[in-house]
Amino acid sequence: MIKNLKVLYTDIVKVSKLSRVGKKKIRIMLSIALANITVLADLLIIVVFSRILGKNLTSTNFVVDFLLNNIYILPVIIIFRFIAIYVEKTNIQLLVLQIMQNLKDYIIREVYKKGNFSVSDATFYSGIFSTHISTFYGSLGTFLNNVIQFIIYSTFLIFLDLRTVSYFIIGGIVLIFPTKYLLKLGRKYIHKSYIAAQDISRNLQRVIDNIFLIKILKTSEYEFKQYNKHLDDFTKAQYNNIKFGTINSLVPNFTALIILSLLVAFTDVSEVLTLEFLGVTLRLVQVLGNVNLSLNQVVNTQVHIERFKDFEKEIPKVKDYYKVDENQDTSVLIKNLSFKYFNSDNYIFKNLDLSIKKNEHTVITGPNGSGKSTLLGLIAGIFYPEEGSVNLSSKNIGYVGVTPLIITGTLKENILYGNNRDVEEREMLDLLNEFKLFNEESEIDLNMEVSNNTLSSGQMQKISFIRSLLANSEILLLDESTSNLDIRTKQFIFEILNSKSITIINSTHNHEDFEYDNHLKIEIRDDIRTLKSIN
Repeated sequence: MIKNLKVLYTDIVKVSKLSRVGKKKIRIMLSIALANITVLADLLIIVVFSRILGKNLTSTNFVVDFLLNNIYILPVIIIFRFIAIYVEKTNIQLLVLQIMQNLKDYIIREVYKKGNFSVSDATFYSGIFSTHISTFYGSLGTFLNNVIQFIIYSTFLIFLDLRTVSYFIIGGIVLIFPTKYLLKLGRKYIHKSYIAAQDISRNLQRVIDNIFLIKILKTSEYEFKQYNKHLDDFTKAQYNNIKFGTINSLVPNFTALIILSLLVAFTDVSEVLTLEFLGVTLRLVQVLGNVNLSLNQVVNTQVHIERFKDFEKEIPKVKDYYKVDENQDTSVLIKNLSFKYFNSDNYIFKNLDLSIKKNEHTVITGPNGSGKSTLLGLIAGIFYPEEGSVNLSSKNIGYVGVTPLIITGTLKENILYGNNRDVEEREMLDLLNEFKLFNEESEIDLNMEVSNNTLSSGQMQKISFIRSLLANSEILLLDESTSNLDIRTKQFIFEILNSKSITIINSTHNHEDFEYDNHLKIEIRDDIRTLKSIN
C-alpha cells in the first residue's frame, strides 16, 4: 500500500512538472479553500434546520445561536454555498483544460524530438492520452475535496458523540478489503481499454492510409470486422471498469447503512440519533460514496500517467550516430543499423549496411510495410536507430513525398517554404519555367495566390521539387513522389533531376517508368528485412 502511494506521489510530481501545475498554486489553494467553506456551510445548514425541526432553538455554539436568532441569514448562506460549489467546480475544470493544453504541448514536442513514432501513435499520445492524464488531475482534485469533507463530517460526528469512533473503526476495517479488490479489478480493465484504444487508433490510421486500395479491392467488410473487434475489446473493458467502479462507489453507502441499522437494532440510540446526527450521517454516507468513486477514477487514470515513463526513455544524441563528412567518397553510408518504432518490440531493420554513391539516382523498391519510408527517415535523421551509424556527405537534404505540402499563400511563399537561404527571383523563375509549372507562355507572377484548390496535383508536386532544388539540396529523398503522375510527367521531372549534380534516393513502386542508376530491393523473410542490389 505504502509502495503504491509512493509510486503515485512520484508520478504526480513528474507530470505536475511537465504540465506546469506549480504555476497554478493559487487556483489549487482556492479550490481547497472553497471545498472547506462548502462543508462548513453544509454543517451550519444541517444543524440549524435540525434545531428548527426539533424545536430546540438554543445552542452552546455562538454561530448556531446567532443563526437561530437571525434566521433570515440562512438563505444567504445557502446561496453562498451554491456559488462556492459553482466556482470550485468551474475552477477545477478550467485547471484541467490548462493542464491538458500544457500536456499536449509537451507530448507533441516529444513526438517531434524523438521522432520514432508512427503516425497513429503520435495521434494517440497527443490526443486521447493527454486527455486521460488531464482527467487524472480533475479526479485527484475531486478525491481530495471529498476526503476533506469526510474528515470534517467525521470530526463533527465524533464531537457529537465519542461512541461513534468505534463505528468509524469498524466501517474502515470492513471497507478496506472490498475497496482494494475492486480498485485492482478496475486497473486491470482500464489497462485493457488503454491497449484497445491504441489498437483502434492504429487500425484507423492504417485504413486512412490505404483507403483507395481497400475500396478498389473491396475489402471494406474485412476492415470493418477488424475495427469492430478492437472496438468490442475497448467497450468490454470500459463496461467492466464502469461496473466495478459503480460497485465500489456503492460499497461505502451499503456499509454505513448496515452499521447504522445494527446501531438502531441493538443499542439505545435515542440520545445519539438526533436530527443533526442523522443529517450529517446521511451527508457523510453520500461523501463516502464519492470518495470511493473519485478514488476509482484516480487509480484508473494513473495507468495513463505510468505511460509517461515511456517518454522518459533516453534517445541517442544526433552526433552519436548521425555524422556529416563532406569529404567521404559516398553520399550515404549506413553501418550496422538497427531500428524499431517507439513502444514496439519488432525491429524494422537489424544490422543494416548501405552505401549510396554521390550524384546517382538510386531507387528502392519493396512491398507495402517493408520499411522504404522508414529508411528514408533514418537517412534524413528524423528517426533514431537503436544501434549503428548514418554518415552523409552533405547536410542539405531535400524531401518530396506522395502528398505535396501546399500552403495558402503566394507562389513565392510556397516555393520558398522552409528555405533559409537568399534566393533571387530570377533563379525562382528559371526553375518554374524549366519545370513548366504553367503551360501558358505569359510571364509568371510570383505573388499570385495559390492553394490546393487552384493547382492541379501535377503542379503541386512540381512545386515540391522546385522547393527542394531552390534549397540547394544535395541529397534528395523521394517517397512515392510521382506515384500520382502520368508517365510522361514522371519522365519529364526525372530528366530534369538527373541532369543536376544531386544524389537521388527514390522510394517507389513504379521504377520501370523512368531511368535510374541503381536498384535496391527490400525483401522480408521471417520478419527480417534485407537490402538486395538488382542490376
